[in-house]
Amino acid sequence: MKSLILAGGLGTRLRPLTDRIPKSLLPICNRPFLEHQIRLLAAYGVTDSTLLTGYLAEDFAPFAQQMRALLGIELRVSTEHKPLGTAGAVRSRLDDLDGTTVVLNGDVLTDLDLGEAIDFHRAKGAAVTIVLTPVDDARPYGLVPLDASNRVEAFLEKPSELVAGNINAGTYVLEPEVLSEVPPDEFWQFEQQLFPSLLEKHAPIFGFISDSYWLDIGTPERYLQAHFDILSGRARASVDGTVVSDAQTMTDGTTIVPPVLLSHAPVGPGATLGPLTSIGPGSHIGAGARLERSVIHAGADIGEGAVLRGSIVGRDARVEPGAELDGAVVA
Repeated sequence: MKSLILAGGLGTRLRPLTDRIPKSLLPICNRPFLEHQIRLLAAYGVTDSTLLTGYLAEDFAPFAQQMRALLGIELRVSTEHKPLGTAGAVRSRLDDLDGTTVVLNGDVLTDLDLGEAIDFHRAKGAAVTIVLTPVDDARPYGLVPLDASNRVEAFLEKPSELVAGNINAGTYVLEPEVLSEVPPDEFWQFEQQLFPSLLEKHAPIFGFISDSYWLDIGTPERYLQAHFDILSGRARASVDGTVVSDAQTMTDGTTIVPPVLLSHAPVGPGATLGPLTSIGPGSHIGAGARLERSVIHAGADIGEGAVLRGSIVGRDARVEPGAELDGAVVA
């Protein structure tokens, strides 16, 4: 089985982190975000994937080479030369598809049981299966109502009032023939064009409701939350480094307030790390610095006595000694 991962977004809400790094390659617990998705796919036997890229496309080839060597998978990179939308980008690879295909949005962290979703798709004889997640407030998303057999009845706009319901979780299982509905080399979206068009033609579109972990990482707040959820065990994902889960005080006065993800990074005496903090490899934490609920990327330099709360420090960025940051993004 093959998969396609939509990784062409600009990541504007995560700037300035995404000025130099594509959103889908930003680290989550010291692994590129896409690595989490590729590991999920591989765990369910989906080891032939294509990354659908656009913005900063040149960054994806080295990543793909690394993943092929690390995980022994097939991973290709396809770059659109003009915006094609979600459905248009997937349609551009139609000739490569030879059967049931998994499509992932390249900014959704999930520990979905993908095997259950694929089995559901086949049991229903679906043309498209949309993974849905129940939420208490659907106002930011829009609703996908189902009939008693879990067949999709409609795609509703974002409600104006607080209402619970099932929303599109950004994972699809589909049969390639549905993509013939998409005009080649044109901008088409799954949610606004392809799925409503298929529904009008009574194509069998089903919703697979999952209560698995799900989070769109596309804002600084949610990017931080993804780290918090992994470190606290709410989300299942692999990390690069060591998660310290017990409080520790070192002989030099360094204090760790768990959970904290540590990697190969020097920490100065008297620093306080945590809780819910991720330290990237090759970074440097100055003496007396205090970091809580923060994410430090590889190569970053945190000056002596700096205080960070709920902040993100990008790759190779510097925080001056004595600085106090709350809810900041530094790149």
